[in-house]
Amino acid sequence: MTYRRRRCGWSWLIVAAAAGGATCETRAPAEPAATSYKRPISYADARPVIEAHRDRLPAALGGKSAAELESSWLRWVQEHDASIRARLSRGDEDSIVNFWMFGTSFTRRPRATVADLAPRGGRAVAAEVLIGRLDDLLSALPSPGSNERLLFVRDALQQRGIDAATPSGREQARAYLIDAHERILAENDRYRQSAESAGRITDEGARRAAFASVYSDRGLSSDTSLPIDFALDETLGAAKAKGHLTGPVRRVAIIGPGLDFTDKTDGYDFYPVQTIQPFALVDSLVRLGLATTSDLKITAFDLSPRVTRHIDSARGRAAQGTPYALQLPLVRNDPAHHWEPGFVSYWQQAGSAIGDAAPSLRPPGGVADVDVRAVNVRPEVVLTVSARDLNVVVERPARLEEAERCDLVVATNVLVYYDAFEQALALQNIASMLRPGGFLITNYAMSPSAPISSTATLVTTTNWDRERHFDSLFWYQRK
Repeated sequence: MTYRRRRCGWSWLIVAAAAGGATCETRAPAEPAATSYKRPISYADARPVIEAHRDRLPAALGGKSAAELESSWLRWVQEHDASIRARLSRGDEDSIVNFWMFGTSFTRRPRATVADLAPRGGRAVAAEVLIGRLDDLLSALPSPGSNERLLFVRDALQQRGIDAATPSGREQARAYLIDAHERILAENDRYRQSAESAGRITDEGARRAAFASVYSDRGLSSDTSLPIDFALDETLGAAKAKGHLTGPVRRVAIIGPGLDFTDKTDGYDFYPVQTIQPFALVDSLVRLGLATTSDLKITAFDLSPRVTRHIDSARGRAAQGTPYALQLPLVRNDPAHHWEPGFVSYWQQAGSAIGDAAPSLRPPGGVADVDVRAVNVRPEVVLTVSARDLNVVVERPARLEEAERCDLVVATNVLVYYDAFEQALALQNIASMLRPGGFLITNYAMSPSAPISSTATLVTTTNWDRERHFDSLFWYQRK
């Protein structure tokens, strides 16, 4: 599998004293209403996966006969769909904690990153900065104005019965967020140890199965950033050069496109929430001569209603002639990132094939050495992208005609959050989306079964800085 060293500021080393016993109550969402565009994976479709994973089925399915499995399958699918969707709540908590540590729209204090804290005393002042930032965040919540990130935090707290506008609610919010921060610290340590243990396994199949379980209980966050799109751009160019992809690409599905809520690399929040990958992918395909916007359709499948609503809103504005504004920051003079020239070049041209240069938003005071490019994505390009709710583990599009099947399915930073059985189910559902000869592109090494090739047709590795932060992308072809 791909192993990427993730940036970790001093703030993540802090164990703050909890100010109370707040807990996170997670409610499973109601079963979604039936839709015409998707359906649950049937027992017949899942049976090859079940038989291949007989020795490691979920507890609710283990030890059952074929007849018992068939009769209970739909109920398990419904319950598992609810269980996976409930993980969105913990992912939202992760995003809120990142916002607390890195956001600049609610505070003038330094961000809790290595670059921002080093001149002020580094780790010695990290706890003071972090608690001060929490005070500022809680003070801003009662009057969030039009700040969509503050509005999201306020609403997330209210869903847990916490009203940050009252003194008691403020203390509840403080305890809740400190507990969430401590949970993330503990989880990161556990994930690191699990990944190290998996890496020591010599058998390839057993090692992949072990890696598949590392993040299988992690919250599902919708955050995203530009480096993965650079890796996609590089791998599309390599596929074209090697003759694996000649175009024209007409139908593409993106599994989990995400939202740039607090940028994964640096946590910027001085621009509106945005989605990047759908437009970056269109830009790469057009610039490489692999697609034309007049004949391209991108379907973004996501579990998060925030993502689907965001894309729907962008389409509504585009139908009225309004472009989609992308703000693309690039940090300079950061000791954690000495960017590769290729990544800088990509950042300089990203969006140029599908939009026009636009005025960029300036970072606030205290956020130094950040360059920002802005692109207005043309309305006709925005309208090539649509969003659908889909849980790729247990759901698939329904009644796809041959002409509607995808040339490409892109799933980056998604499959890693599911165990081996769930991944195998997801691959069956992805296979149903692909035309014969179409490709799944993912940054996670897998061992698919028919009708997807068991080995990767193409593997590319892209470094985006000299610290060797990278993504390896694997191309699996449907037979």
